[in-house]
Amino acid sequence: SAVRYLIRELGCFPTSILLNVRGEMSFTEEKTHAGFSVGTLDTQSDEFWIIDGQHRVESLKRAISRNRDFNDYPIIVSILQLPDRFDEMLLFYIVNRRQKGVKTDLVYRHLQRMLLKKGEEWLLDLEGKRGLARGYAVEIVDILNKDPVSPWYGKIREVGEAKQIDHIIKDREMVSSVVDILGEHYFKNMPIKSIAYLLIDYWNALYDIYPECFTAPKEFSMLQKPGLPALNKLFIDVYGIALQSGDVSEESMYKVLSRLLEETPAHPVVDFRYSIGVDFWSFDSGPVYGVTATRQNIQDLYDNVQEKIWLAGR
Repeated sequence: SAVRYLIRELGCFPTSILLNVRGEMSFTEEKTHAGFSVGTLDTQSDEFWIIDGQHRVESLKRAISRNRDFNDYPIIVSILQLPDRFDEMLLFYIVNRRQKGVKTDLVYRHLQRMLLKKGEEWLLDLEGKRGLARGYAVEIVDILNKDPVSPWYGKIREVGEAKQIDHIIKDREMVSSVVDILGEHYFKNMPIKSIAYLLIDYWNALYDIYPECFTAPKEFSMLQKPGLPALNKLFIDVYGIALQSGDVSEESMYKVLSRLLEETPAHPVVDFRYSIGVDFWSFDSGPVYGVTATRQNIQDLYDNVQEKIWLAGR
C-alpha cells in the first residue's frame, strides 16, 4: 500500500497532486534557481480543492497518524486557478479516464455532465461515438429511474447515493446495456427521451407478464443479471417486430413478449421449449440460463429468448 511504501521505504510520491484554488491568488517571485522561480503564493482562501491525488493525500494522513515525523513530508503539487467546478471535473476525467481504478459509474456521470455542459459535438470530439453514447445512456437511465410511470422508478442506485431498500442495481449496470441499444440503426436519429419512454413501455409490458419479478425483485434475476442485460438486448428485437406491424406501443410490445409464455417445441435448447414462466427467473428454482450472471450466459440467454420469440411468431 501507499502507507507501507511511505513508512517502511521512506519513498516519495513520483507524481504531483493536482490542486485548484477557486478564488484569487498571486505569486511573488523572490529568486530564480536553475530556470525556476522561487517565491510565495498568496491565496485569499485557505481552501485547496483536490482534483487528483485524493488517495495519496489520505495515505499521507494515515502515515502521519502512525509517525509524526511525516508532518514535514514534502509533496509535489500542481496548483491551478479554475473558477468553475466543471473544469475541475473535466481535468479529473482527463487525468484518470485511462486508469482502471476509476469507477465506471463515475466515468459515466462525468460524460453526462460534459454532454449537458458542452454539447454533443464537443463530447464527440473528445471521446468519440462510444463516449457520446455513454453520456446519452445516463440520460435515459435517469428517466427510467425518476419518472413514476416507469417500473424502474427508484430502483436504480446512482453513483455516490446512499443505498436504499428499494435499490436493486447500480446505474452503471443499466447504462452499459442501454449503450448497446443506442448503437442500433433504429435509434440513431431518435430523440433520447423517445428512446427512454419506449424502454419504459417495454419494461411495463414485462411487468404485466411477470409482476412477481417486480414486486419481489431481489428474489428473481429479471431486474438483475442475467435478466436485465439480456432483456435490454431483446428490446431491440421486440421494437423491430412491433415496428413491422405498424404499431409501436406498450400493448404491441406486450403481445410480442407474451410469446415467451408459449411452447416452442422446435427450439434447439430444451429449457426454452416450454413456457417461460416466473419460475424461470427465480434464484431459488430457475434453470442455469435464467440465473447465471456470467457474460457468456447473458449472451446465451438473449440468443435463446430471441429464438423463442421468432419461433412463436411464425
